[in-house]
Amino acid sequence: MMLSKPILIITYYWPPSGGSGVQRWVYFSKYLKKLGYSPIVLTIDLKSASYPAIDRSLINETQGIPVHYVKSFNWIKIYSWFKKGKKDKIPQGEFSKKGLVDHIAAFIRGNFFIPDARVNWAKSAIKEALRIVKSHKIEKIITTGPPHSTHLIGLNLKKQLNFKWIADFRDPWTDIFYVKSFYRLSFAKKKDKLFERKVLSNANAIITTTSENFQKELQSKISINQNFFKIYNGYDSDLFKKIKKRKNKDFQIVFTGLLTENHPYKEFIESFIKFLKKDPKVNVKIILAGSISEKILNEFNRISNIEFHGYINHQDAVNLMIDGNILLNFMYKQEKNTTMISGKLIEYMATGNPVLMIGDKKSEASKLLSKQTYNLTADPKETKIISNFIKSNYINWIEKKEIKNEVDVIKDYTREETTRSLIEIIEKI
Repeated sequence: MMLSKPILIITYYWPPSGGSGVQRWVYFSKYLKKLGYSPIVLTIDLKSASYPAIDRSLINETQGIPVHYVKSFNWIKIYSWFKKGKKDKIPQGEFSKKGLVDHIAAFIRGNFFIPDARVNWAKSAIKEALRIVKSHKIEKIITTGPPHSTHLIGLNLKKQLNFKWIADFRDPWTDIFYVKSFYRLSFAKKKDKLFERKVLSNANAIITTTSENFQKELQSKISINQNFFKIYNGYDSDLFKKIKKRKNKDFQIVFTGLLTENHPYKEFIESFIKFLKKDPKVNVKIILAGSISEKILNEFNRISNIEFHGYINHQDAVNLMIDGNILLNFMYKQEKNTTMISGKLIEYMATGNPVLMIGDKKSEASKLLSKQTYNLTADPKETKIISNFIKSNYINWIEKKEIKNEVDVIKDYTREETTRSLIEIIEKI
């Protein structure tokens, strides 16, 4: 049977994988189907995959979308075997080196698995992608990374077939901040940069989740003028409409998502302790949910009223966001200009609750957040400003002052609207 407007989406992360990276293409696929396209997904088989988090609730969003799976050996399973019995076996957002095994693994990862530890899946994925493209007469393909080895599948296919290719860069590639942890030798750095240049040069278009600094950096790596487009991660308005805000018995500061040593969480803790010292009897609870190490949780335990939910599914995370009084976000600490916007930031904004973001005040994420007047981006060193922000919102809560909702400023970032932006790019190339 011939499909109407078939488009192949190649992604490593797909349900039951959890996290913002998988959500981006789950919802694109859902609304592509709704808007007249026939998305076909190529991904890794669950038994071969290394997922930092599982969220089976996202399977409900993928009904009716054909999915093709490929098998592959993954070295991360060997690394996990050596780390048996320890938490956080699969690295996410950082590569923590706590012993000899970690240091050896970092060297191997950086020099023999280029561009990333999941590169082995590319070979079997190329073979299956060729079959799918020919059988469905596909003319448009999308690859999304990380892992950026996914883009090598698109690059290889481009050499063999005539089609239009869009590469989606959710994060930087050779400039990602944690790559410095891998003890890379010069040959490995050159090989990785070569792969990146070839993908950037041969794709018909590049999509990023930010535009200002990131796209300039990517363009500077290649000699041709590439077609760059920006599509933010969005929020599913249907999901948000289902959930009603509950009245809290205490003032809740909520964090959801991934938290690592590369985030300025310690500065927040110091700011919060400063706030508590002025009035130790305040009724404030800090709620944490997501991928958070035991070491970081121990730091938060310096504050008495803490509630940790662990990794929870997407809908439960949105529930916590909507119930919160302040939503907490941390930007990665990195040497260059900040080029990343966390997947949950727009969902935070969609709740209408004040957002406190700690990080680069000149970033695109900060400019996005400033569209709503009740949000704050603070430098990690501005502990007094952070403390005062918590205090003023707490007083408003005590006095039952309603905050005027400013969700309308992000109405263009619903998942359906961002998919319409994607369709414009698909039809333009």
